[in-house]
Amino acid sequence: MSRILLMFLVIAVGLLAAWRLLRTAPSATGNTTPPEYDRYFRPQARARKRERKQPEPPYNARSIVRRAALGELRDALSGAPLDPDAELFRCAECKSFYAVQSVCALAMDNAARCINCGSIHRISVEVVD
Repeated sequence: MSRILLMFLVIAVGLLAAWRLLRTAPSATGNTTPPEYDRYFRPQARARKRERKQPEPPYNARSIVRRAALGELRDALSGAPLDPDAELFRCAECKSFYAVQSVCALAMDNAARCINCGSIHRISVEVVD
């Protein structure tokens, strides 16, 4: 009688262990978390976009902008309206405009990187009427 009871106990423990393994095993969809954690939102990191390597603009590159168009634009760092009579710069990649004070602030605080795209290439702006 004790042998039958021992065999029944071993079979019961084995079945419970197998059931627990099946319950926590990854599903066919590749989900490796146990089912009790599926109800929580777990954000995943997005794949990074490929770096677009554009050639560096030449040092004498200029952007020509009409005075009327500058009336609607603002400095990308400070948000102040752009003064057409002051010296202005434009990001070579995302086309954001900067005043001289903003370029100096970016050089001191942001490693001279554009506040919008992170580029270090800027070209000067020539204002025409």
